[in-house]
Amino acid sequence: MTKTEMKMYIVRSLNMTNYLCNRGFKILKVEDSEIDPRFKVFLFADTNELHHTMAMFNKGV
Repeated sequence: MTKTEMKMYIVRSLNMTNYLCNRGFKILKVEDSEIDPRFKVFLFADTNELHHTMAMFNKGV
């Protein structure tokens, strides 16, 4: 799969974005939010590891 075909996951929370970056995940792209252009969204590679790490954030680990 090439980078243009890579499935991406949108993160809207700055706290979650910081949590993921601190655990080694790289932001692939930053865009204006379609919901509210005053805010940004952060795109990460959509992987099982990303979802697992996000679940740990939600559990407070």
